[in-house]
Amino acid sequence: MADVAAKERKILVAVDEGEESMHALSWCLKNVISKNSKDTLVLLYVKPPRPVFSALDGTGYLFSADIMAAVDKYSNDLAECVVEKAKMMCKDLHDVKVETRIEHGDPRMLFAR
Repeated sequence: MADVAAKERKILVAVDEGEESMHALSWCLKNVISKNSKDTLVLLYVKPPRPVFSALDGTGYLFSADIMAAVDKYSNDLAECVVEKAKMMCKDLHDVKVETRIEHGDPRMLFAR
């Protein structure tokens, strides 16, 4: 039988802070990824859109730049933490390339095009 070159695949796994997404990644690592393949695994975290507030919210409170900066920092830290946890699950993959992406928006619509 002739040698068949391994087909290169790009596999996208969405991750978030829920245990379900880490379970899905674990399932993918056990059932989809081939150990000696040329696969590329893309770990995607999608940050929700930043809420838009007027200077005063409905209760009359003013949102300061400090509060909004703290919200942004928390969002960025959370995304990095989730992606790092997912990357740690992939540490034993030798021939599989692991890429990470952090996007903004609605995860349901991001790749619907």
